Formats: sequence, C-alpha cells, structure tokens
Amino acid sequence: MVCLSGHLFCPYNLTPANNTFSNTCPILVNHHAVATTLGIVPASVTNIVAGLYIARPPTTSIAGINLAASVVQHPLPNCRLYYSQVTVDPQKSIDYVQRNRNKKVIYRSFVTNSCTNIASNGSFNTLVNSGIVHPTGVLICPFIGATTGTNSGFGDFQWKSPFDTCPATMSPLSLTNLQVSIGGQNVLNSTLNMTYENFLQQVNLAEQLTSSDFGVSTGLISQAYWEMSKWYFVNVERGNIADKLQPRNINVSFTNNSNVPIDVIIFTFYSDQLEWDMGSVFGSASCVGEQCVTGCSWTANQLSSQERSFFSTV
Repeated sequence: MVCLSGHLFCPYNLTPANNTFSNTCPILVNHHAVATTLGIVPASVTNIVAGLYIARPPTTSIAGINLAASVVQHPLPNCRLYYSQVTVDPQKSIDYVQRNRNKKVIYRSFVTNSCTNIASNGSFNTLVNSGIVHPTGVLICPFIGATTGTNSGFGDFQWKSPFDTCPATMSPLSLTNLQVSIGGQNVLNSTLNMTYENFLQQVNLAEQLTSSDFGVSTGLISQAYWEMSKWYFVNVERGNIADKLQPRNINVSFTNNSNVPIDVIIFTFYSDQLEWDMGSVFGSASCVGEQCVTGCSWTANQLSSQERSFFSTV
C-alpha cells in the first residue's frame, strides 16, 4: 500500500489507485505519532512502500521503488512436506476390491457471484446462477461498498483494508424483503426480514437434510456475533428428486436496508457425486478429487475408519 505524498503526516488513502493489493491487504505501517511530526521516517520521505511475499520479494515498480533491490530473502527458501502412505498386501487388496468394487462419493461444492455498488435503500433482483443441478443452499455475504462520497462506502473494497477483519467477519448490514427462487419457484413462503432466529432455522434445517456442520449447532456463531457480522443463509434443499436432477436457475432478490451502498458475494452450494472403480485404484491409478492420476498411493487420511481397521492387519 502506497502513502500519498505531499502531506505532513503522510496519511493513508484506501482508494484503488493507492492500494496495490488486489485482495486482502495484510500490512499496516505505523510511523507517526498522532497529531505530531514525530516519527521514525525522515521528513523528506514522500512515499512508503510495503509488501508481503513468500521467500523473497519480486521485482516491483511501486512509487519508483523496486523491493527486489533490497536483496532480502528468508533464510529457509524451501520446504518439504511429509505424509504417511499405506502399502497394501496384494492378497488382501484382491479381497478388498472384490468386496468393495464401486465407491460412490457424494460431496458438496459451491460457485460464487459478486455484485457491487447496490445503493442504499435500493432493490436487488438478479439471476445468480443458470442451470445448476441439485442446489442445497444460498449464502449472501454483504460488505460496505467500494464507493466514495458523502454517506457512502470506504472508497475501496472492504476486504482490502488493513483496518478491518473482513472477510473473516462481515458488517452489521441489513437486508430486507429477502427471497430466493429456484426454477421460478419461491423458496420462502414470503419475503423475509431475516433475524437471528430465521438464520438458525435455515441453517439447522440445512444441517438436518445434508448432514453438514455450519458451526451454529456447535456454538461458533452466537446471536451477538451474528448481529455484528451478518450472513444471510437460505436453505434450498427441499424438493422432489426429479426436480433436483434437473438444471435450474437461481434468482436472489432483496432490499439494501442500510444507509450505505453495499457489495455482496453470493455463494451457491450444491451436491455432486462421483463413482470410483476400486479395481482401477488398486491396479495402476488412484483418484484425487475428480481426477485420476497414475503412480499414486492411498494415504491414511483418504481411508475410512473401517478401511484403516482392515489394513491394520496387513
């Protein structure tokens, strides 16, 4: 982040022109005592350039400064990761494959959309996903907008500010008249002005239907925490099997009931599945995610407790 020049106290400005971080800004440099000219930086300094890098700084051109010219690097430029492997006895692997030929894995994934500069008291209604199969939940994360002016936002994205815990936390922004529709059908009986009780209801219902843990039932998100850091979650799992297997559109609408413009990131969760042929796994390949690669071995963490018990006798 670059400090503006020509100022006695060299104040920071969070506009995009003066913040070179494309995402979260992790650095805050304090060099002046408040309301004084005392500091660790000489009066002739007009810009401060700081960077956070792995191992060593790259070549930069920020305010005329190349951080690579410092020739500074971490004393440990390389690292090595170790992990356990399981080698299966050939006779036992044949028995295991014959008893467990096909494995179906059902998992949850998500896609994201972002919308910016939703005006104060303005309405939002848009198609956030087209043709998604088996959606399970919609999570709306509002942030103070990256606009400038009287009674407006920060001037840059909230998650880029070193003064803010965002995106680990949200803001106490109010969204009213919330509605989510799947395939043209409204999910909520009526538009919702979400409270913490509504949030609990939606999340707990999703946990019951999908066997997931979003942190509410374990006490990670209390009412006080949610009131100051609002997430808006709508469970969309309910429906008949035939509809779930068909690609459908997802539409989200709400009113920005805050006195500042906002930006939102919308997560759409969905269920998917894959099937592994265990004969191929123990033959010449093992599967990682949805891709199969040769020359790999199963690690202990990739096996179920029953499978680890089976192999413990090898």
